[in-house]
Amino acid sequence: MRYLHNYPTKHQNKKQMRKILKIARLELSILFYSPVAWLVLAIFMVQCGISFLENLQNTRTTLSLGYQTMPITGTLFGGYSGLFTVMQGYIYLYLPILTMGLMSRETSSGSIKLLLSSPVKLRQIILGKYLAIIGYGLALIGVLIIFGFIGAVFIKDVDLGMIFSGLLALYLLICTYAAIGLFMSCLTTYQVVAAISTLAVFAVLRYVGTIGQSIDFVRDLTYFLSINGRTEKMIAGMITTKDLFYYLIIIASFLSLCVLRLKSERELKPWTVKAGRYLLLVCSALGLGYLTSRPVFTGYWDTTDLKSLTITNKSQDIAAKIKGPLKVTTYINMLAPSIWYVLPESRNADLGKLENFKRFIPGMDVDYVYYYQKPVDTNYRDYRYNPNTKGINDVDVLADKMATASGIDKDLFIKPAEVAKKIDLEPEGYLLIRKLEYNGKSTFLRFYMGENNPYASEAEVDAALKRLLIKAPKIIFLTGNNERGIDSKADRDYQQISALKTRRKAFVNQGFDVDTLDINQKDIPGGTDIVVLADPTVPLSPVAQQRLMAYISKGGDMMITGEPGRQQILNPLLQQIQVQLKQGILIRQDKNTTPGFVNAQISDKALGVDSNLARMKKANIMVTMQGAAAIESIPGSFKVEPLLMSPVNGWNKVFSGNTQEEAQKPVIKKAPVKPVKPIKPVKPITTATVVSAGASSAGAVVATAAPVAVATAGVSVGDEGVYIPKVHSAGSTKLGSIDLTTADLSFNAAEGDQKGAFPISVALSRTINGKKQHIVVSGDADFISNGELSRSRSQFNEYYLQGLLRWFSNDNFPVDVTRPPARDMDLKISRKQITALMWLLKGIIPALIAIWGAITLFKRRRK
Repeated sequence: MRYLHNYPTKHQNKKQMRKILKIARLELSILFYSPVAWLVLAIFMVQCGISFLENLQNTRTTLSLGYQTMPITGTLFGGYSGLFTVMQGYIYLYLPILTMGLMSRETSSGSIKLLLSSPVKLRQIILGKYLAIIGYGLALIGVLIIFGFIGAVFIKDVDLGMIFSGLLALYLLICTYAAIGLFMSCLTTYQVVAAISTLAVFAVLRYVGTIGQSIDFVRDLTYFLSINGRTEKMIAGMITTKDLFYYLIIIASFLSLCVLRLKSERELKPWTVKAGRYLLLVCSALGLGYLTSRPVFTGYWDTTDLKSLTITNKSQDIAAKIKGPLKVTTYINMLAPSIWYVLPESRNADLGKLENFKRFIPGMDVDYVYYYQKPVDTNYRDYRYNPNTKGINDVDVLADKMATASGIDKDLFIKPAEVAKKIDLEPEGYLLIRKLEYNGKSTFLRFYMGENNPYASEAEVDAALKRLLIKAPKIIFLTGNNERGIDSKADRDYQQISALKTRRKAFVNQGFDVDTLDINQKDIPGGTDIVVLADPTVPLSPVAQQRLMAYISKGGDMMITGEPGRQQILNPLLQQIQVQLKQGILIRQDKNTTPGFVNAQISDKALGVDSNLARMKKANIMVTMQGAAAIESIPGSFKVEPLLMSPVNGWNKVFSGNTQEEAQKPVIKKAPVKPVKPIKPVKPITTATVVSAGASSAGAVVATAAPVAVATAGVSVGDEGVYIPKVHSAGSTKLGSIDLTTADLSFNAAEGDQKGAFPISVALSRTINGKKQHIVVSGDADFISNGELSRSRSQFNEYYLQGLLRWFSNDNFPVDVTRPPARDMDLKISRKQITALMWLLKGIIPALIAIWGAITLFKRRRK
């Protein structure tokens, strides 16, 4: 009985489907018996050919010239000028032409009355006509599939997932435009008016995302209605449920509006009833859209080959450890630079920057606090040169002027006293910043105002999240002996790489805490993870050496950088850990570079230190150094391995006689010396016992056995003071009083010069007290100085340094978010084959489509 009961319903559904298909077939026949459908197909084919083949030709040329390209699948199909990106603009124009006559033709000819009086339901009429137009849309997608097939054949290791996602995006866009065009055709008897109205609705859907952005609920609704960016995401390879629901809801809404429109003409009911139906439909669509766009209901499918649109596995592991609520508060100062990124009008774009992490941290709650306060540093360009800020010290008056000039609602911003009750932002300079709070701990995630893209990247977000989970490593920079400073912008100092909060790669933005310590006044505190001794120009006092050796003997990690011409200052300390800086300076005669400039190569023995160094070695990337001293070592408890090597065709230049003495001639500065405890004498090291790690035997000079200065060398314990060698700015071509640009730098074995490749930076390691100890010694201190990092040639120096930091921190910080290289980086097609494809895709196939259409129209006319 159950089957008998269900049978009439099934039979009825089949009958309704047959009617829908009949209407669709009739509509398709009308469409293809007009020249418009054939013309659009032929022109669409030509446009696809022009866009695709031009990019293909350019990519082939780039590869033939030996240059690297971006991933080729994305270049040809996505990006700014890829096939799918370009063709969505043409679809925007074609659909109004194709849909303008779907219903207006019926109403203008009067055949609508026959349709309405026939035993066909309104929804069957609408669905039949809609099915016809999306069937034609499949023909357009078929054209794109041809180009997708060509890409699959001729791109090595093509990203098929990205092509599939792009095709799906364009078909959903066609279906959405078709539903809108069908509704507009229901509203008027004039086809031209229907086409123009359809274009107007398309424009509204693109513009609606900018309406009511300062009101949270309105912003969420208009964001759902906006079509901007949805297709681009899918073309790039990311399919999300909220985008799929968007297209389905818009399609269903406009098809329902079509049915309501026809029903309102057919029924004699009060306008309130008709308006109520429309209102109920719109509210239902908006409510459903609002719910499906909530992050908690959003699913993601990254179709790209290497999941390039998803955070890396390391990032996912970090995010997975955030179990409870994570509060992210963004503090926006009206008077700070670059606040436009996070004003209410840009809220959705800003939230999009965190979406990749919010996907894996469902408890993330994002809040915004707007305030005004005068920035600590008023030297920012958009503050210093702003006429609205000149001569004004009253912060309230300043805020009034800035709000008026910028068109910002000042009522949105709280006063300085109010924000001070919530948080002290003075140490952060009152700049744009986010505060992350989790499980009773907090940290800052900064914006980087000096860069084109100020947003924190995946690495910086990872570092901030990881600081909430584990203890942040602490780096201490030693002071008291004229070391490189971290609070100065001078060329020789280290502010950019260490403590400059507005610089992305600074230690403070990669997960580290940074501080300074006068080693002459205080012991190194417990909890210190890395100590940096950066090129002291004053010899270390016995008490300073004693404190440093005590730290090292306990297994403390350390980084020591020195300079040629100041070997005698660091060697007393270095000799106690089995290394020393060789006298002289490394030279590689090259007329295109300044004297003393060296491109240091990654050593083969450094590959196990960090994956960064292995990648640099594989890509033949070098570290730039202006003025470097070679390093030599002796056997002992430390395992000493070279990290950086000088070029094999260079030499170590030693300035002999009066010239050498002049190069290292000290300047005397009066300074009181406090009584200190005597330190244990160090056994003198002779050059006969020194092993030059990595030095080439070719052209080497064997030195006679002579004592090398011991721990107290260069230190005066009387009233005469301490020795201070002459110091030059970073990257200087001076060695003491010697000007390298005019000095004789030619190889001279008689003066002690040695040819070959020498270690410039070495890694020392040993296990002590159950802990792995790491020490790095560098014969150049300028390679991470402010001056060197400001030069374009040194872009990989900090990349090398990040590898060392990961070695120091046991791979905790900085977080390595390096992805495997893209595989679709080559083409399997020649220029001749591309020329043949041009004839085929831009000429022969479009001509065949046009001929086929002409024959079809001719046969139709004869009948």
